Amino acid sequence: MKPRHLLITLAVAGSLPAIAADPNTDPLAWLQRAATAAKSSTYSGTFVHTSGERTQTMRVTHVVVGGDEHERIQSLDGPPQEIVRRNDEMFCYLPDAKTVRLDRRVTARFFPSIFRAAPEAIAQNYDLKLGKVERVIGYECQWIRLEPRDALRFAQRLCAELASGLLMRAKTLNEKNQVIEQFTFTELKLGPQVARSDVRSTFSAQIRQWTTDKRPLEEAKGADTGWMVANPPAGYRQVSEMRRTFPGREQPVSQIVLTDGLASMSVFVEPANGAVRPEASSEDGTTSYYVRPSGDQVITVLGEVPAAAVQQAGRGVQRRP
Repeated sequence: MKPRHLLITLAVAGSLPAIAADPNTDPLAWLQRAATAAKSSTYSGTFVHTSGERTQTMRVTHVVVGGDEHERIQSLDGPPQEIVRRNDEMFCYLPDAKTVRLDRRVTARFFPSIFRAAPEAIAQNYDLKLGKVERVIGYECQWIRLEPRDALRFAQRLCAELASGLLMRAKTLNEKNQVIEQFTFTELKLGPQVARSDVRSTFSAQIRQWTTDKRPLEEAKGADTGWMVANPPAGYRQVSEMRRTFPGREQPVSQIVLTDGLASMSVFVEPANGAVRPEASSEDGTTSYYVRPSGDQVITVLGEVPAAAVQQAGRGVQRRP
């Protein structure tokens, strides 16, 4: 081929429009639909959360008003509790303690809103594939398979409703392909069937005599703890750093939050106060735990990740230069 013809060929090839992926067969497009639907759709339903031998029934109602998300989550098992959320600001109603606690959502997974990063960022750590279409409580939904690219996160199976993209079911699998956690709707209403008034707390009329605890919200604004995670597990990034007050602790505890967009873990640093805590680690279902001493401090890592991830994060904790 003559040089001139080669240049013309390259120029033509470079000007060809990119071939867009078919949104019906592109798993990343389905992941984007699921993430968008969780934030922008109006829905109300009951779901069951199972983790190991623990099972909890919850009710979630979600509407969007003026571009703001409004959501109410009710615990239907055990002591009555509610969380009313406006975007990332949360009001936690605890009637047994007659307390309303104000807090901020950092990485909490509130099904079906389980994404804490853009789908493109999540896809960097998981291989995405589409599974079969299945009928769930009367809705057709598309399974999305997320296979981890390393041993630092669990596999995920997400089932998105065909018309809206809203997640109907989500499963977490261990390395033996066993389901270790599952969220699944047992009843769901979509769209205009849901009233805006349904996101109001059922305890609104009773809280005048309750205590309002604003400290968690103030603490969640963040603070320089003086600690860092050097060489964090691949794919995880720090999204928050704060000093928290916990019951039973005389001094605030430093907390650093890491996430890969789906899985997350918290690193805690606190004074040892003379206690001897040898290095230890455990894994129970999706929850892993790691602890080690560091001079006169104790470092603890807790997360819904494999044990290898909390161990690497915990061993990388050091004072910031």
